[in-house]
Amino acid sequence: MEKKMWLEKYDTFDEVIFTDGVEEMDTGSYQPKLAYPPLKTETVVVPKGTVKAEGYRPTAVDMVVMRDQPVKMRDGVTIYVDIFRPADEKTKTPVVLAWTPYGKIDPPNNYDLYANRAWMDKDQSCGFDTFEGPEPDYWVNFGYAVAVADSRGSTHSEGSMRYLGHGEGVDIYDCIEWLGVQEWSNGKVAMVGNSWLAICQYFAADLKPPHLAAIAPWEGYSDIYRDVVCRGGIPGAEFLNAVNKTLRIPNGIESIPLMVEKYPFINDYWANEKRAEFTPIEIPAYFAASYSSCVHPYGTLRAYCKVSSKQKWLRIHNTQEWPDQQTPKYRDDLRDFFDYFLKGEKNGWPEKTAKVRVSLLDAFGPDTCDREEKDFPMPQTENRKLYIKDAKTLSYEKPAAEAKASYEVGKDKDGSLRFTFTMDEDVDICGYCTAHLFVSTDKGSDMDLFMYVYKSDSLDVENFPLMLGVDFMGAEARLRVSHRKVICRDVFDWQHEHKTEELLTPGEIYEIETIFWPTGTTIRKGEHVVLVISAKELQAFEFPTPRLKTRNEGMHTIHAGGKYDSYITIPVI
Repeated sequence: MEKKMWLEKYDTFDEVIFTDGVEEMDTGSYQPKLAYPPLKTETVVVPKGTVKAEGYRPTAVDMVVMRDQPVKMRDGVTIYVDIFRPADEKTKTPVVLAWTPYGKIDPPNNYDLYANRAWMDKDQSCGFDTFEGPEPDYWVNFGYAVAVADSRGSTHSEGSMRYLGHGEGVDIYDCIEWLGVQEWSNGKVAMVGNSWLAICQYFAADLKPPHLAAIAPWEGYSDIYRDVVCRGGIPGAEFLNAVNKTLRIPNGIESIPLMVEKYPFINDYWANEKRAEFTPIEIPAYFAASYSSCVHPYGTLRAYCKVSSKQKWLRIHNTQEWPDQQTPKYRDDLRDFFDYFLKGEKNGWPEKTAKVRVSLLDAFGPDTCDREEKDFPMPQTENRKLYIKDAKTLSYEKPAAEAKASYEVGKDKDGSLRFTFTMDEDVDICGYCTAHLFVSTDKGSDMDLFMYVYKSDSLDVENFPLMLGVDFMGAEARLRVSHRKVICRDVFDWQHEHKTEELLTPGEIYEIETIFWPTGTTIRKGEHVVLVISAKELQAFEFPTPRLKTRNEGMHTIHAGGKYDSYITIPVI
């Protein structure tokens, strides 16, 4: 089905479920008191040195602020945009657009929902920024206009909220084209932001708005089914339910949690409307990613690898997306990118900036940051096989003798296995681990597997780096074995088919393969590569969401050695 036909069919939402956004889930303290200030279209001047609220820093520059500017979408719906501009109204400026469902108004600020404000220093913010968006006064100070748009259905914007997808891309197209022809605009618009504010950039850019000059998707999944709500075929929309409770949605929202209940397998809705298209994207793009997010790493790197742009850059950092966005070094780096492509400044961005910069995490020493590489995945990668040798050990050597390891699952039992390999040299790994296993169950018709690869300096005590206050366990993979059919083995776009189930027969042995989310770390001689295979997810989530519901029961067995060459691969650079 062509995208145009898809948009015409689904723009009316004939087959899409809408709710008020608070589905059957208690997300506890993560329900803020959402504010709805009066709609007020006005233009005011915010003088340099203004302190918006206690704890924020003073604004760095005089700003003209155009509040609640109405922008008409092609179907007649009106959305509202705030615009921050330099006080010198004679200069035409490029526009940095943040498209958000969270509300361009504050407070509350969603960073405040986390302990220690998620490491976001309040006194580094002017208080006019939107959640996961740019600091307006920073950009205005360097000759940009900042536009912050409430998406369809958010706060005072009309309509019901679309949950990302190509339908939202059409709205953003219309907003970009409106911004590009305003009298204060130089005709070049860029998009910026984290998470939702990043993901929506794919769906806008593949429609090729004429005034869209560049994008900067800093951490954003790109296939909602495979990356979030049904990873490995295991339904898990709890995170999106938690997100919904931080949105201002007076007229309802497209319910992804209920849609995955209604359509648990890949169909046109998931494959076309909710998966980004990459090949049409040819404009300059600056991607930022990390290894630690529970939703974004794989999809961000998929997008980087698959967009057609010849002018694209990738930076994989060693923190969490919000502190990274606030880091002055990288905010200035983004400005250099925009200065080159939106202002035409001859600052040498393409020559001085490596195409790929990666970080390598180290739980026992300093991380390596901004390591320059020619591409990602790295051309020099050696995918080494580590075979399961016995119930506890991994080996470079393929074992001749058959062996097996088992764990029990049930009402009060969530078993796991732990295999280790002691490294005999210093190595750096960066990219994608894979798993090739032979498995069986003695009870039930399915198995849900959660797998982790990480390094340890001890065979007895685990040490994990902290990310957003939770232990980060390294690369993760998950697979519902009835969804084992693979249709694409490209490491940056690995795809299980997910169109049907192939249920299991107790006692039968099944061959499976899957991919782990990307990772990067230094493993020194004497340290250990650890593979954990578990009946439940072990990585704590950034939000306090319920554990996933699994299909596990009985005794699960991993078969190895002889004709059962069960192994993982690790990407050594």
